[in-house]
Amino acid sequence: MERATFSISAVVGEGWELAKKHGLMLAVIVFAFYMVMNLISAPFSMPSQEVMDKYTNAIQHQDFEGAMQALNGVTTGVGYYIASVLESIISIVFFAGFVRTCILLANHSMDKLSFDGFKMPVMTYLKVFGLSIIVGFIVLIGTCLCILPGIWLGVRLSMSEYYLLDHPEAGIGESMKASWEITKGNFWNLVGLCITNIFLVLLGFCVCCVGALFAVPWTYFNDVSAYNTLVANYIPEAQYETV
Repeated sequence: MERATFSISAVVGEGWELAKKHGLMLAVIVFAFYMVMNLISAPFSMPSQEVMDKYTNAIQHQDFEGAMQALNGVTTGVGYYIASVLESIISIVFFAGFVRTCILLANHSMDKLSFDGFKMPVMTYLKVFGLSIIVGFIVLIGTCLCILPGIWLGVRLSMSEYYLLDHPEAGIGESMKASWEITKGNFWNLVGLCITNIFLVLLGFCVCCVGALFAVPWTYFNDVSAYNTLVANYIPEAQYETV
């Protein structure tokens, strides 16, 4: 298999063209998502009157340790952890559908923006959830051993979710293997693309913060463009005999 590579400027350019067509509506969807997330977390993140009384009393008596303990009570309740788990599940479901939508738009499988990208079998969402846990755990282990191995593993497995959402019939292991193969020899390009995407989001924040909402779909289109380039020559082992 001939190793594919990509130009950062080329994929950013392709991402920009897609963002110009669909970025505004996707930005509205991202904004709605974050509003929903805030509504979920707000009831659990607001300190109760009892906590506020303890905090105020501690400050008045210059008991800064007591004040910190009072504030810690906000993030140690059962409700806080329930909200955190719920937010994590909703985030995975949302971004799975969001990435799938970006893939369909980039591949012209979807003519105009719709919620068809979210219409996936429950099993696909479960596989994405399992994949995120496994990849996250692997990257965490690599980071604990030394930061650099964690970064290297994260980059090499960064295309796993894109492959799985592009091939819903694929398994978790197959998706990870595909990412491992197509990212071989493209480590620095992918690191450069990641840095570029971070810069675009930060630049968006400079535009009254609203620009960051538009920058989010742009960066995802950049990643999808890079993925499409890298996966173009990839043939899974199961298909070798039929090719």
